[in-house]
Amino acid sequence: MSVLETPRIYFKGEISWDPIVTNNDPGHYDEDSGETILPPGTGRVKAFRDAAIKISQNHIWNPQGTHRVKFFNSSVCGYDKGAGTKPHDPFLNAAVDLTGMLVDLEPYGALSSQLFFDRMHFGVDGGYRISAPRSTRFTDRYVSFRRSSAPNTYIAGGASVVWQTSFPKEGGLKIDAFDSDALKSLSDGLNHADVLGLTVRFNSYRTIYYDNPNLSNRLQNAGPDEQALQAKLEAGGFQPNPARSLLVGVVGLWRKTDAAHEPGERTLVPVGKSRLGSSWVRMDGAGVTIDLSNCVPEVDAQLTKLNLHKLSLVTVDPTSHAVLQTLGSFDYDKYDRAAYEATAGIVTFPLTTPPAAPLPGVPAPNLQLQDSSNVPLLTEIPLRALPNTPNLYLEQGQNATITFQVYRQGQPVKQAGIPATIFQMDAGGQNVLGQTPVKTDSSGLLSLAITATSDGISAYVPSFSAVDDPTQTGINPAVNTYLYVRIRPADANIAALPATWNNVYTNVLANWNAMAPCMDNWLKLDDPVQVKAYAHVLKRLTDPANFEAFRFMPVTRDMSPGERTLLYKFLDGEQAQIETSSAEEREPSIFELSRATRGH
Repeated sequence: MSVLETPRIYFKGEISWDPIVTNNDPGHYDEDSGETILPPGTGRVKAFRDAAIKISQNHIWNPQGTHRVKFFNSSVCGYDKGAGTKPHDPFLNAAVDLTGMLVDLEPYGALSSQLFFDRMHFGVDGGYRISAPRSTRFTDRYVSFRRSSAPNTYIAGGASVVWQTSFPKEGGLKIDAFDSDALKSLSDGLNHADVLGLTVRFNSYRTIYYDNPNLSNRLQNAGPDEQALQAKLEAGGFQPNPARSLLVGVVGLWRKTDAAHEPGERTLVPVGKSRLGSSWVRMDGAGVTIDLSNCVPEVDAQLTKLNLHKLSLVTVDPTSHAVLQTLGSFDYDKYDRAAYEATAGIVTFPLTTPPAAPLPGVPAPNLQLQDSSNVPLLTEIPLRALPNTPNLYLEQGQNATITFQVYRQGQPVKQAGIPATIFQMDAGGQNVLGQTPVKTDSSGLLSLAITATSDGISAYVPSFSAVDDPTQTGINPAVNTYLYVRIRPADANIAALPATWNNVYTNVLANWNAMAPCMDNWLKLDDPVQVKAYAHVLKRLTDPANFEAFRFMPVTRDMSPGERTLLYKFLDGEQAQIETSSAEEREPSIFELSRATRGH
């Protein structure tokens, strides 16, 4: 089952985050309409940019970002073929590269982040390598907001996130193994009929802002760093301020029964006031593999893992919750910092007692992780409904059917008639807007037809019982599975406008010119001559057919069909030729042509 079976390859390193953050609150951006909220009067774009600089002292830590995400100092650190982690292989220490764009479908919150990218690469071309062209974007799930209790946790510094995507073997996936045992084992695994490709799962944690590891929300000591950033911004020039995190990750086989976008193994979630995050478990005839990558918190700035001493996996009765068997145990040295970084938080230990075979007609027992005092820390939710498209974009008036594949104790069910409720929640995932009773079809799918009647953002949350019912506390990312939908407005009134430069700039380009000063380094969005000169490039980058691509524009994926229609009329039409002819006629400069080849 995916990364929890062998063979698997481990990697670790760091990742930088460079999002524009002025769209993170309703004072500067309307997430329903996708519009930047510009101040009234003349010079609105400049006024917005100036205001973004002023508020950089209020946790608006990156008003001139690019949305780029980049792995750095990241490399392969081990592999396991089933007999434990191997310390030697020609592929070890090979660089791991990922360059993407961090985009939140719902930008006010942290539950719908995604990484748009073109390729993930392990190793070097011409040598030992895995070359993995993107099939679907990375999706974040299981955000743990209390991962770290260390004092240096500014903004989201103490949070951690699980990211996952999968790469089909028919999609251009290549493994050049040569004499690498690690790569040969993966390459051989791809030959199995039930293997679809490779899955990559990684966990990002311990985020640092302003390149200052000592910042703390509790001490409110970011003032000097915020003031220094504001001074740089006011002095001019391009001043991005990326954050950076640590990461651990794993590459494994993607089988037909595995979920592509998020963990689909047996899922254990926190019990009561447990400080642990969610984890995932796989059992075979001889042993247990548990993914603690997003689970055990750090307790200090040195990233020391919380010592819970011996941890035991037990089975419990699903009704009485009484312990039935102790399956096996492992000690702190299996999940301390060194072990975590070596194996991406994946722990393997033997079954000391094989699980008893379930009796006919009796529900199978659930798993539970207990500490050395037999206190439950994590407990299994046996039924999970995982979205087949985690983050979905629709246009107003469009119809769609959202689907969830139901898993029972880590295996997809092929059973009709399992009842569930799908709750429609508001964008923040707190309030219920509606609910629909549904049942699985013979493939184990829950389906719900939706019509994009108006713009806005909603979350859809499947629930089987009171355990995962979101009506009391809203979406709990440690417990709930969910799907986000963003409906972009049709903006037919904008599409119908005459394609004058004033209309195009005011109703389309000013939105991104204000929000994304980084575009000045590539293309002046307020210059009709430049915009017209690069019409073919702009049309390619904004073409909906390229929506998944790394360089799609706008990076925030919030251009409406009406806005695109008006822009294309200007880029293609005679009106644009007439209007720009009154401006200074000139050929693009070498500088402008150079910038045009670099993307944004």
